[in-house]
Amino acid sequence: MENTNRVPVREQDAKVRATNFEEVCLGYNKEEAEAEAARCLNCRNPLCVQGCPVSINIPKFIQEIKAGDAVAAYQTLSESSALPAVCGRVCPQETQCEGKCIRGFKSEPVAIGKLERYAADTAIRAGVKPQGSEEKKPQKVAVIGSGPAGLTCAGDLAKMGYQVHIFEALHKAGGVLVYGIPEFRLPKEDVVARDIENLKSLGVTIETDVIAGKSVTVESLMREEGYDAVFIGSGAGLPMFMHIPGEQSLGVFSANEFLTRSNLMGAFSSDSSTPIMHPKKTVVIGGGNVAMDAARTALRLGSEVHIVYRRSDAELPARREEIEHAKNEGI
Repeated sequence: MENTNRVPVREQDAKVRATNFEEVCLGYNKEEAEAEAARCLNCRNPLCVQGCPVSINIPKFIQEIKAGDAVAAYQTLSESSALPAVCGRVCPQETQCEGKCIRGFKSEPVAIGKLERYAADTAIRAGVKPQGSEEKKPQKVAVIGSGPAGLTCAGDLAKMGYQVHIFEALHKAGGVLVYGIPEFRLPKEDVVARDIENLKSLGVTIETDVIAGKSVTVESLMREEGYDAVFIGSGAGLPMFMHIPGEQSLGVFSANEFLTRSNLMGAFSSDSSTPIMHPKKTVVIGGGNVAMDAARTALRLGSEVHIVYRRSDAELPARREEIEHAKNEGI
């Protein structure tokens, strides 16, 4: 009889993971991935592709996993995505590809994100690199910012044969992938750094500690340094506050600052040069993914954490997986 239920994915126990920063989701092994891939209906008119912002050939890479060829699946993914190991972990699949999955209309949708992660992790561990164009073009493109937008742009251009150089303001490339998303959701060295190294293998070069508008300008890049085009992917910018009494008080942080200090500067460590507060109780205002990340980080720092949100539980904008993880951990 056909199995219509999604293959469960292995995770750290909730009580254990609440005390560490190691990745929560352990992913599929080969047998689990192939069993989940077998649930794909291989639709003639795949709505999942319509739900994907970069139009990955989802049925093709899933059928390749089903056939036992994770490397081929990774190459299919890499044709459309510069960051498959990252996207398999943090893309909002439930509202995109998986939200369109035909299987999901009567049962659970195929775990497209988990399969993407499996293919990328398997291939990258085997040393497989994405394939670029053999034809090299003379044009040079400058990319300002090394977050998801900048890295994706650089990867797409490099695969087409263009010379691409990324300028990053911080001391480490990755943008929100390194300063905004916690280690327990997105490991920095094992995942983000590997995807960036794969972009470098396509010829992309990255220069850190360069502030656009000060260190360089669009005009200087094009007129003095000979770039033919400039892509500006400068990031989300400054955090927004609510302008309410007390928000400038000691112990009140924007999620951006709190997460940046923890993720990028290692402030959670006892020997950190820029330690962060370890309060007994923490309140996080908001219900999106950033709020969940901040709450779950505070929990791991030993705090009792409460999330305050103006609407109902069903209206929380964060991914359902992140909401359930937070609740299971005691938030």
